[in-house]
Amino acid sequence: MNSFRLFNTLIVLSVSLSSIFAQCDSIILRNQQEVNQFISKYGKCKEVNHLIIKDANADITQFDSLYTIERVHGRLGFDFNPTEHFKNIDGLSNLRYVDFLTGNPYKFIGQFIQLDTINSLSLTTVGDMAEPGFFFYLPNLKHIESHLYLSVNITENTTPKFTTGSDFSLSLNNIIDSTSLKVLSNRIKTENLKSLTVFPGDNMKLNYLSIMDSIENLKFAYCKNSNFSNISTIRNLKSFVISNDLGNNDYGDGLNYVENINYVLFQSNKYNLNYKSILPNLKSINSSLVITRNDSLTNLHFLDNVSPPQEIAKNSIATIIIQDNKRLIDCNTLFLCEALVKYPESVIISGNGRKCTKEEILKYCSTVNTIEQQNEYLKISPNPTYGYLKVDNIDSSATITITNLFGQVCKTLNNIQNEVNISDLAPGIYIFDIKNKSVSERHKIVKVQ
Repeated sequence: MNSFRLFNTLIVLSVSLSSIFAQCDSIILRNQQEVNQFISKYGKCKEVNHLIIKDANADITQFDSLYTIERVHGRLGFDFNPTEHFKNIDGLSNLRYVDFLTGNPYKFIGQFIQLDTINSLSLTTVGDMAEPGFFFYLPNLKHIESHLYLSVNITENTTPKFTTGSDFSLSLNNIIDSTSLKVLSNRIKTENLKSLTVFPGDNMKLNYLSIMDSIENLKFAYCKNSNFSNISTIRNLKSFVISNDLGNNDYGDGLNYVENINYVLFQSNKYNLNYKSILPNLKSINSSLVITRNDSLTNLHFLDNVSPPQEIAKNSIATIIIQDNKRLIDCNTLFLCEALVKYPESVIISGNGRKCTKEEILKYCSTVNTIEQQNEYLKISPNPTYGYLKVDNIDSSATITITNLFGQVCKTLNNIQNEVNISDLAPGIYIFDIKNKSVSERHKIVKVQ
């Protein structure tokens, strides 16, 4: 009997706890009355998953009834109309942690006095941000774990000494004051900054941000007249985006250390950028390349001597997209030759200038790098091949050196009589240099899937 009562008690307790946590799950408050009735409706919640304050009636002035909340595990969002009056946030005095804080501090008075840890911070402004400054509302902020979106200038004296997580993302929206960049450089460890987004940037001096070296993901959008020369310190870049470049940006010596990269996107750039100088030593793109809607792009020569992805990118519509670049008339590059042989269905080339089509590129591929002797004696078949080849007319054992179109030696075969097996090589176009006492010939072989 006692066991049965204990079992029933546990069930009731479990249901009660579930009800409490359900009440504190996702809460939307639309007016002052709903704010005042918070405890009577939801209980004394210490933890909330999401808390959104929309102020539909434009009558909220204070949040005193929210004093019990200590942690918001999801989004704490403030959706105020610019014409609404100020809201006193002192009522949230016990709030200590927020996963994602969004809002407009321009409409706040008071402070989040206990809030010391935020996972992602994104505070925007309406009009000119007046003193006391961006971080005034967070006087005891000690740590921002994953992301900071900054759209107003900051100063050393008004910015708390926060730390960051080891995989930190920084977004800069029209930050032109060098002081702000210096402040961030004093707060964020170089090895922690993994992602940087700049949008828009006008007359920005990014060289004052001295924490660039460890960036893995870099994006510039809607930028002009800006100095990005310190990207030359980046060594381990994985993704790179230039979108809507508006001209006259200084990329200095470019991404001088970057030889291999996973993802590249060049999109809607208005002016003719020198992509070769931005990526001067690029040797391979490992996952995907997208070049689309660039107004002044005329050729893809910056991809010469760059190896394409070796396989189709997972969960991707296409591995390579060259699309809607109206002035692009020259797409002849070994980069696309290799890709079209390996995975033609995953290469999209459309809407460009009239000579930038798959058909024109394949014509180029069929003639490039043949360097075949006029009087060929040896016959190699089949070509294209799935892996096995027969060499006719060979009179003694030979050595075959196999290179790709970039001159890299892929394989050396000795003592070949009349059969060759290249099934272990990736699909692509290869050059066979065949030599013995009697012959020295070069043949182009196409290996398919």
